[in-house]
Amino acid sequence: MGFRYYRRVNLGKGLGLNLSKSGVSPSVRTKWGSVGTRNYSIPIGIKGLYYRGSTGGKNAGIGWLIILLLGSVFILAYYLIVGIIKGIGFLWNWIVKGDHIEYVNLIIFLTLVLGILIAVYFSIPIKSAIAK
Repeated sequence: MGFRYYRRVNLGKGLGLNLSKSGVSPSVRTKWGSVGTRNYSIPIGIKGLYYRGSTGGKNAGIGWLIILLLGSVFILAYYLIVGIIKGIGFLWNWIVKGDHIEYVNLIIFLTLVLGILIAVYFSIPIKSAIAK
């Protein structure tokens, strides 16, 4: 058994670069384990003890990284949709109190929406109808 050189550079949020004599490879660490382009590891339950396995080839782990990224996108979309639904519920409860409408809150809300629409309208560049 020979010597093994290994160094991990942490990029934040579980992302990192693994440096070894065979090159540089990216990896993602979560509480469920770590996945890189060359292998994966899963914690056994005893501190410092992991099961390590190969992903099949030098670039086979890229598929696992893509799966992790897609899963993250779906989780982010879920929380975004839940946040939008909760925001609509909050606005509804803020404007409609019991069996009557709070007109002051309704006017504030409509003014904010109109202001945002005007800001978006004037921030989009309008192309001239006459091309020079």
